[in-house]
Amino acid sequence: MSANDHSPLAGTEVHYLRSEHVGDEFKIFVGHCGDTDATEPAAVLYVSDANGLFAGAVEIVRFMQLSNQLPPILVVGVGYRMAGIAETVIVRARDFTPTYDEQFVRWFPEQTMMGGADPFLVFIRDELKPWVQSHFRVDADDSMYFGHSLGGLFATYVLLTEPTMFRRYGIGSPSLWWHNDMMFDYETRYSEAHNDLSARAFFSVGAFEDHDGRQREVSRMSADERAAAALRYIDMVADTERMVAALRGRKYPSLVVDKVVLADEFHVTVAHLNLSRALRNLFDAPD
Repeated sequence: MSANDHSPLAGTEVHYLRSEHVGDEFKIFVGHCGDTDATEPAAVLYVSDANGLFAGAVEIVRFMQLSNQLPPILVVGVGYRMAGIAETVIVRARDFTPTYDEQFVRWFPEQTMMGGADPFLVFIRDELKPWVQSHFRVDADDSMYFGHSLGGLFATYVLLTEPTMFRRYGIGSPSLWWHNDMMFDYETRYSEAHNDLSARAFFSVGAFEDHDGRQREVSRMSADERAAAALRYIDMVADTERMVAALRGRKYPSLVVDKVVLADEFHVTVAHLNLSRALRNLFDAPD
């Protein structure tokens, strides 16, 4: 871990943490939201894609705390040394996807660029969480993970493989289409081996994240990008509703699961709304 870098956002820090499990270094953003030095330890919100989502996450939490809708929270963003979200496309696919999907060799030609969800999970569990707990006064039993898109796929993966890793899951616009909808196979296998799932999960997705909406979303992009978007039928709204229905249908005694479809939102416009609604739901903030 190196010394802190300067952070332009008040009450935040930047650190670098090397992962032996992933074999890479992560840029760890830390935001102190509310009275994190209060008598009670703070809850922890882990946010992936922190190069693009961390600052917004911190300010969303702080705005909600103005009317006491959220307790003190330490926001921990997991990012990379790259400057912005656009530069992280390849490395985030490595960490958030459970398998190698040959349909995406156009974007990720090497197998090492996909399928690293398991070592990334171990990094969070065995390296990042212990580091956070040793450096900040937090409640080790009250953590939430939020992920958007492939980050939402990863959140679903953790929920269905190691659900007690987090108490709360904010699953935004999850890419459940990955590798021929393989996450639904994970859901089936989990149900066959378990009679309970102890977690709170909130799924959210934009109403325009269906196939037609995806074509509208890329209408200003190049002809190649428009053609690529049309190659495969993807309806993230239907996928999200299908996953929520499957989980509810298992009637797990300890699972609390809810969902919302956000009107008039595309994949690239809905990320922060997904987080806001997840926080409201998972911390029982008033409507």
